[in-house]
Amino acid sequence: RSGERAEWYWSAEGHTKIQKFSFAGLDETIASLASRPVYLTIDLDVLDPSCFPGTGTPEAGGVRFTDLLSAALRTIRGCRIVGCDMVELSPPLDPSGASTATALKLLREMLLALEKPYIQ
Repeated sequence: RSGERAEWYWSAEGHTKIQKFSFAGLDETIASLASRPVYLTIDLDVLDPSCFPGTGTPEAGGVRFTDLLSAALRTIRGCRIVGCDMVELSPPLDPSGASTATALKLLREMLLALEKPYIQ
């Protein structure tokens, strides 16, 4: 949602695929992954600071928790997720604990999305 001019030019030259402020195109991206192993990372500052103030890099205009949960995490469950992480939670910046609770709910969903080991 923010960056230096050089970063936007670099992205525009085909180095990354940016979908600002939405998850449009996620279904197509997931379909293109087919059965390939996927490593999922969630940068928590994607969330709007009005619902997630506990980050060191708050930037207005982020997505809502329910959008991240339904549009992204539940959609990716069809992927072969083999590992995951999340970054940008800073509990001292949110003394209410709401950001920590939000991150833990997302972590639970991430763990549920992990590929189940093959059992005979």
